[in-house]
Amino acid sequence: MDLSKPAELTRDQILSEEIIRELFLIEDIVARERTITQIEERAKVLGCKTEFTRLVRAQRTQIKEAQKELQEKQRALAVSNIYHCILTDKDGENLTEFRTGRWMVGDAGVTAQAFRETVTASHYPIIISKRLINRESGKSKLEITWWINGLQKSITVDRSNAMSNSKIVALADYDFPASSETARALVSYLSDFESLNIGVIPTETSTSKYGWADDEFVPYTDKIIFDGNASYKALVDSIAEAGSYEAWKNIICHVRRSGRKEPLVYLAASFGSILLKLINIAPFIVNLYGSTSKGKTVSLMMAASVWANPSGRGYIAESTSTVNSLEIRQGILNNLPLMIDDLSKIRDRDKEKFVDLIYMLCAGGGKNRLNRNIEMRDASTWDNIILTNIERPLTDETMQGGAINRVLDFEIQPGDIFQKGEGNEVVTILSENYGFAGKDFVETIQILGKDNVAKRIKEYEAKIRQAGVESGETKEDKQVTPLAVLLLADEIAERAIFQDGIRLDLNYCLANIKSKDQVSEMQRAYDHFIDACNINQSKFSPSSYDDTWGAWRGEWIYIIPAALEHIAWQYNFSVKQFIAWCKEERLLDCDKDNRNMKRVSLGDYGKRIRCYAIRSSADGINSEQASDTDEEEYVEDLEYDEPLPFDVP
Repeated sequence: MDLSKPAELTRDQILSEEIIRELFLIEDIVARERTITQIEERAKVLGCKTEFTRLVRAQRTQIKEAQKELQEKQRALAVSNIYHCILTDKDGENLTEFRTGRWMVGDAGVTAQAFRETVTASHYPIIISKRLINRESGKSKLEITWWINGLQKSITVDRSNAMSNSKIVALADYDFPASSETARALVSYLSDFESLNIGVIPTETSTSKYGWADDEFVPYTDKIIFDGNASYKALVDSIAEAGSYEAWKNIICHVRRSGRKEPLVYLAASFGSILLKLINIAPFIVNLYGSTSKGKTVSLMMAASVWANPSGRGYIAESTSTVNSLEIRQGILNNLPLMIDDLSKIRDRDKEKFVDLIYMLCAGGGKNRLNRNIEMRDASTWDNIILTNIERPLTDETMQGGAINRVLDFEIQPGDIFQKGEGNEVVTILSENYGFAGKDFVETIQILGKDNVAKRIKEYEAKIRQAGVESGETKEDKQVTPLAVLLLADEIAERAIFQDGIRLDLNYCLANIKSKDQVSEMQRAYDHFIDACNINQSKFSPSSYDDTWGAWRGEWIYIIPAALEHIAWQYNFSVKQFIAWCKEERLLDCDKDNRNMKRVSLGDYGKRIRCYAIRSSADGINSEQASDTDEEEYVEDLEYDEPLPFDVP
């Protein structure tokens, strides 16, 4: 029967089972429908179009029912089909069986039989080897394992990425066998695999943070899996053990015996970082300052080697890091110390935001931000110590009191920390032997217990305060607790790890923390004010009015508001707060009505301008002492009669 010549077909041929069968053997659907239309035209001429149309419709129904039956059989097969995957533990035992449903998984990859064709999801065997539920966010991640040329590889990804046709292709960057051609089938396979093996795939609690998780400490626990940020792989990979613990201890003890205090400070800060969470205090900075080439970087590497590989660009943050990258790094490290080598490069790059960086590092948390889906992203949080170094005190002249409270500055003693050639030897040994002491210290703290740690901190705080009183200085409370953390960590590390009898000296540490007066922002503002006036004495007896700051008469400095605002801008303090403080400290000359400014005649210019009258020395203040300008007129407002001598930025 020739279907290519429908005009020659007879009525009996058109209504026969043979022609219906041959029609639906035509694989090209367009050609098949065209032929059916041509035969319908011939059937219309012969008066049998209705009968022919019914036969075609019946055949279509029969085919659909056959396809449905096949799908039901495939579903039944999916329930019974089991693939014995070669997934073993470290000892090569514990073979795990996974259901794969309609998917055939073997050395040739992952395939399935669809209607009249074979669908390939992957050219290599792939399974979901683990499900991770993040303890902070509650989100799920999947550990996907695959084999290429006999090598087993794994990657942990967000479940949403593994279940998206578009996102799964991005995993190809990690050598994952995904492509745009196989993405849809691969996602379908992974979805089937997960649903068929809910009770078989191991499910574990995970975290994206290092440090304390209740009584456990990540990464030194088998109960919680770390599933950190893949973008910070170098950081994550650096936190490990390598080489010999004894070799590490030998070189560290050698440096400790040198008598240099700087490495002891850094080591104490590195160990002490994990104590902050236990005693619930805010993060703080331990900074070494001094000229270059003194050994600051090598000392920092010693501190890093407690937990991780100190070499390369892994654990120690680069000086070129942005504020955002440091925030993410802080969130990952959580309770482990953050280490930044050479803060001067960050400061010089953006001086105006440098103080903001200090506040951010010590804030214990980052900013809330929106993700690409305009949903609120979880802010990073941390409780740790930040180790830094710079060429001068981090609490420099322009930093506000709140930032000073968060910084312990330690000046490098005269001479080099390491003898000539010794620094290179230390770096070589530390690059090959690291990561053991952190685990040892954590286990010691777990045995000691949170309550005992808090008790010992209180004891050290009392000792520091008493030593401060005996030295004639009242130490700032917010500096006392951080120092207590360093001293306790130093003691525990010496007793549990080094056992060499070498400890941080209390008097040395005490000399490096701030007194209440040093941390007082307004006291520092007053000191800056006096320094600025001394440096610019010529402006109090100027050759022209346009260059004047005011008048200096005896112990009183009469300064015009614009000049004071200029000094305040230069040294970063508030004029309003400063004047209020001067008034409270009896450093401001006020009349009986307690008003703040008075008119003062400036030289021979015939100008009388409103000025603040501020005492030039805080020593020997007499509250009964009268001003030598009582006859001058006081004014209450802050407006000026004359133009300002200069603009304030």
